Amino acid sequence: MPLDREDRAHGRAARMRGPLREWRSAPPHHVGLTAMRPPHALMKLLLVNALSLSACTPAEDVSPGPSAQESVPAAGQVVAEIDRRILCIHQDRRGDHWFGSNGNGVYRYDGQRVIHYSRADGLGGDQVRDLAEDNEGNVFISTNDAVTKFDGTDFETLELVEAPADGSAWTLDPDDVWLVFNPGRYGPCRYDGNHLYHLPLSRSPVEDERSRPPRRQFTPAGVYSIYRDRGGHLWFGTAGVGVCRYDGQGLSWLYEERLTSTPGGGDFGIRCVYEDRSGHHWICNTRQRFEIRSEATFQDGHHMVEYATKEGLPDAQTDSARNFEYFSSMTEDHDGTIWMACGDTGVWRYDGDAVTKHLVGDGAYTTAIYCDRDGRLWVGTLEHGLFTFEGEGFEPFTPGESRKEH
Repeated sequence: MPLDREDRAHGRAARMRGPLREWRSAPPHHVGLTAMRPPHALMKLLLVNALSLSACTPAEDVSPGPSAQESVPAAGQVVAEIDRRILCIHQDRRGDHWFGSNGNGVYRYDGQRVIHYSRADGLGGDQVRDLAEDNEGNVFISTNDAVTKFDGTDFETLELVEAPADGSAWTLDPDDVWLVFNPGRYGPCRYDGNHLYHLPLSRSPVEDERSRPPRRQFTPAGVYSIYRDRGGHLWFGTAGVGVCRYDGQGLSWLYEERLTSTPGGGDFGIRCVYEDRSGHHWICNTRQRFEIRSEATFQDGHHMVEYATKEGLPDAQTDSARNFEYFSSMTEDHDGTIWMACGDTGVWRYDGDAVTKHLVGDGAYTTAIYCDRDGRLWVGTLEHGLFTFEGEGFEPFTPGESRKEH
């Protein structure tokens, strides 16, 4: 996950007036690419797709969590280790770090102790998809089964409300919390302080095509990522039908085939959207940056995001290029240097001139990267645990280490 999405908005965005317009996107723009990706990409896709499919599979043989709106004390258990499968990272306003795992609940690190919370402690589920925080300091843990709010003492599992068909539940308020939910359910969730709404997206122009076999084994319109840009607009990255922007007035789509489908075969999905300090958006791979325009173009009865592309990383313009890669998470450090979690090729660092590649562990598959308020970089991996950057490279994180100046 990127830096706290609520901190990315500048100023208060206006509420949408009237019902949501059911926008439809124009025919997709395809990028002509011919060369094949290197063999390691195929293994990466197997890992990523296995993770995505497991995310849509109900858990078995687990005790039921608390009923919706029921508050229970969040006791948790002090543990010596953090799970080895980390999908998302967040630092709350108290300075505590939260780590969401792929199947074993969530971990909170206060600088000395690690507390583990699971379904048995009142968490809504154990496969954590997203972490967020509201303006009052409540932390939200979104799992495949439910969303749980933590107020510092208690867990409250929130009742999921299906949004009215008239679109009235769509608003763009910077105080609201937006969360990735189960990708098999379509659409994001929005919490306004009182209700947790499930909001299905309008149909993408390629949804019918990409819902046919063999892609039908997953939900093409399932939301993998949510990002709030500097203008306060929301971006929803999907499993297979592109990225959808919500500007407070309506939904518009951006689709390029190679943002979703890799040259070597398979679907990576839009796992990350990020706006850098120069105002350019990075979407999913290193080939190009996007210069996004505020207006949407109406073509053939559909609305599309209007944009231009610029070169991304140097030497990334062909499929076999040295610096062409897909990433699942991106952040910037305090100096404006970009860091990317690039799967089994580790973490890539881009300072605006050169690309430096850091292997993590013995080739651990990186899933999330996060820069905290002290400037410390944290990296989650698919099955090799948590790492932090220690000046020259990434080292395994050991709980109990004192917080360092970075």
